[in-house]
Amino acid sequence: MNRQSLVAKMLHLQVASALVCILLYFALLFATRAGLSYYNNHSDIQQRSIARQVERFQKYVTAQEISAKDTRAIDEWVGQQSFLLMNIYRGHRMLYSNFSFSFGDGQDEEREPGSNFSFSFGDGSDEERESGESWQVFYPVQFSDGPAQVQLFCNVVLNWWVLLSKLLIVFCVGVFLVVFWFACRRIVKYIIQLSEEIQAMEGGDLDHPITIRGEDELTTLARCLDSMRVTLRQQQEEEAKASAKVKNLITEMSHDLRTPLTTLLLYTEIVRSRKYENDAQKDDYLNKIDTKARQLKQLSDNLFEYALVTRDTVVTLDPPAYFSRIFEEPLAEMVDTLQQRGFACALDLGSEDLMLTVKMQYIRRVFDNITSNAIKYADPGREISVTFRKEEKWVGLRFANHVLPGQHREESTQVGLTSIETMMEKMNAVCRVEQGTEQFAITLLFPIT
Repeated sequence: MNRQSLVAKMLHLQVASALVCILLYFALLFATRAGLSYYNNHSDIQQRSIARQVERFQKYVTAQEISAKDTRAIDEWVGQQSFLLMNIYRGHRMLYSNFSFSFGDGQDEEREPGSNFSFSFGDGSDEERESGESWQVFYPVQFSDGPAQVQLFCNVVLNWWVLLSKLLIVFCVGVFLVVFWFACRRIVKYIIQLSEEIQAMEGGDLDHPITIRGEDELTTLARCLDSMRVTLRQQQEEEAKASAKVKNLITEMSHDLRTPLTTLLLYTEIVRSRKYENDAQKDDYLNKIDTKARQLKQLSDNLFEYALVTRDTVVTLDPPAYFSRIFEEPLAEMVDTLQQRGFACALDLGSEDLMLTVKMQYIRRVFDNITSNAIKYADPGREISVTFRKEEKWVGLRFANHVLPGQHREESTQVGLTSIETMMEKMNAVCRVEQGTEQFAITLLFPIT
């Protein structure tokens, strides 16, 4: 669909409305003229109108005591009328005419009565020529200086024509406004609809889509609003998930903290009250106190790690680097730490050296969490394997170990694993956890640059 600006669309509507009104005006004007012409030719409206004008003129002359040669007073009365032609004769001498341009040298000029041109409203048909015979009629008027004959033509139909023409102009202007309003009504209704949908968004309704219609600036606005609606809804869903996750974490963490803390307080009370039989039993209680204290420290460290990762909302990744350069040092530190704790490691890192984009700070923290998890739950009698993995456009490492038999997973909240997943997500990477009763594995995959 071709894009049309709202300004161009409004201009087209104005031009179209104006053309409609102009055509309507001329059509009505033609019809009005034809109707008035027909009425003029088939009625005695002219004769009756002239008779009324002569009667009014006689009253004026009598009241003002005007003579037939008082042209100024006669002009004043004729000027107040519309479309009135008048000749005044006394015998064969013209005393007054309001449409004669000159009478020679200023002397009275004799003219034959009825020798002036006729004035009619129409197209010169036989009927109109017959109606023009009213111009040949002479009416006696008594002036102050004696009687005279008045030859008069008053076209009342022409008066109606002028009035109706003005009314048609007003009517067509009104039609233009109405037509333009109806043409703009669809745009206005769309604006009102967008306003109502925006108000619904403000009220929290993000499920109802914004209506997208047409191809103009309003359409662009609607698309932007709908995109904003989708984004806000996704943010709300993510915030709801994060809030539920935090609530669940707090609930489980409170339970996990309560268990070792209760045991720690119990052994502390035994030692403080000297309720032990010998020094060997005392040392055993102290060792248990130390174990529980370290367990609490590990839980608090994991919780701090999780809070720190989730707080960093914006992450800037390091420049691209080769696989070997990224993982060589963290792997070496991990293997060294595990070997010091009595674990054997089997490495299979492959031969491909691909480019990755990561954040080294997160890589070290991920490896620290994996190492800590292995030390706590892995079977020292079985080796820990680190294997190179490549899947289409992804590459990474898989860490696998056997779970220590009878080992109870004290960190049921798995805050460490949650921290790893969060850090991997911020690096646009993937974390897969495979957890069973006998074996545990975690796979880290990064997109190839």
